[in-house]
Amino acid sequence: MIGAPPSGGKASSSSPFSATNFPANTTSVIDGNDNNKMNNGNAAASTINKDDPDWKSKLNIPEIDRRARTSDVTNTSGHDFEDYCLKRELLMGIYEKGWEKPSPIQEHSIPIALTGRDVLARAKNGTGKTGAYTIPIVERIDPTKNAIQAVILVPTRELALQTSSICMELSKHIHLRVMVTTGGTLLREDIARLQEVVHILIATPGRLLDLVKKDIAKIDACRVIVLDEADKLLSQD
Repeated sequence: MIGAPPSGGKASSSSPFSATNFPANTTSVIDGNDNNKMNNGNAAASTINKDDPDWKSKLNIPEIDRRARTSDVTNTSGHDFEDYCLKRELLMGIYEKGWEKPSPIQEHSIPIALTGRDVLARAKNGTGKTGAYTIPIVERIDPTKNAIQAVILVPTRELALQTSSICMELSKHIHLRVMVTTGGTLLREDIARLQEVVHILIATPGRLLDLVKKDIAKIDACRVIVLDEADKLLSQD
């Protein structure tokens, strides 16, 4: 399980990351717009051959973001994404997203999450928390397995759609099928989408409970759950 505490939470002076030995995979990929939607995994993927030794030079990499950044983002240990032995298709998505190197929270959490251990991560907004769990998720999802393999719980529809956008960009060369479902939309539409293959389910808690209780969402094969903004998910307000 990967949890993200308060969205504006201040990183503690000691290491803000801890891991246990409980088995846990890592999370998922997503899609969404004004309506809940299924992502077929065909989002604007380039035709680069992943086995081409010169693959990186052929990527459609955006211009470098030269805006001033705080130490929460710049104070890294000097790692590269390639140090984590990620699938080349995922690396292609990462670089085309414009991410050059892992941020501090990503450096701490990605290696742990890739081993299947639980992670509790805390950092400020804009420091790469979403990438810290979506990168391991995309790496570990098996697109040939026709089952929900990961669930991402978020407190709001807006956050679900924001997360889905990132996941789509990261996974565009892998072709995962992701579904976003939140309250306030027609349940029958979710029922229809869940008749198809779904690898990753992004949901608000109430809608997920409804789908599971009605035996509509089959999560027997799901070994990964992410709680994004966990404090808000558990709040009674």
